[in-house]
Amino acid sequence: MKILKRVSQVIGCILVSCAVAYGFFWCLAAVNFPITSVRFIGERKYLNQQDLQMRIVSEVKRGFFRLKVSTLQQQLLSLPWVKKVDIRKIWPDEVVIHFEEHIPAAFWGKTGMLSTMGTLFYPDLSCFTLVNLPLLEGPTGRDALVWQQFLMMEKMLTPLNVRITHLVLAPRGAWHMQLSNGITVVLGTNDVLARVKRFAKAYEKHLYTRKQEVVYVDLRYTTGMAVGWKTR
Repeated sequence: MKILKRVSQVIGCILVSCAVAYGFFWCLAAVNFPITSVRFIGERKYLNQQDLQMRIVSEVKRGFFRLKVSTLQQQLLSLPWVKKVDIRKIWPDEVVIHFEEHIPAAFWGKTGMLSTMGTLFYPDLSCFTLVNLPLLEGPTGRDALVWQQFLMMEKMLTPLNVRITHLVLAPRGAWHMQLSNGITVVLGTNDVLARVKRFAKAYEKHLYTRKQEVVYVDLRYTTGMAVGWKTR
C-alpha cells in the first residue's frame, strides 16, 4: 500500500509538472498572446516610419511574453536619429514606445552631425538639407572639443550679429573659421578664445564699417593682427 501511495504521489507530481510546463510554453507561444498594438509616442521630424517598423517587427512577432524590452530598445537605439527610448508592455497585447530624436545643431565633416547636446551621430545625409547649420571639422575623436569651442566662440560673436558657418581644427592643432559675413578668421594653435575676443573688439571698433572689403583676419600674432583686403 505504501508503495502504491508513493507511486501515485510521484505520478501526481509528474502530471502537475507537465501541466505547469505545458501552460508555460502555451503562454510563450506568440499565437496565444500576440501583440496587436504598437504605439509610438514622441515628436518625429527626421525618423522614417518604415525604419521604425523594420526595427521592431521581428521582436514584436515573438508575442507578449517572449518580447524582450531590452532587445527592442537596442534595436531602436541603433537608428542614428534616436536619442533615447523607453518601452512598456501593457497587458494583454500592447507595446508603448516613447522615443526622443536628436536635435541637429551642426554638420560634422561630410558624414556626421552634432546634436544640440554635442552628441555625434551619423544619419543619412543624402536627403538632409538644413543649409543654415554650421559645418564643424576636426580629427577623429575631437568632436567634443570642437563643439565646446564652437559654443564659446559663438557666444563671443553673437553681439556682433555674425555667426560661424565653418569651424576647422586642423590635424596639427590650428584653428580657423568662416563667418556668415564671408570673413575668414585664422586663429592658430594657442589661446584661440583670447584671439576670438581680440577679433570681436577689433571688428566692432574698426572693421564693421568696412566688413564688405575684408577677406581674412589673421590673429596669429602676440598682440596685433593682419587684415587681408579685397582688391579692386
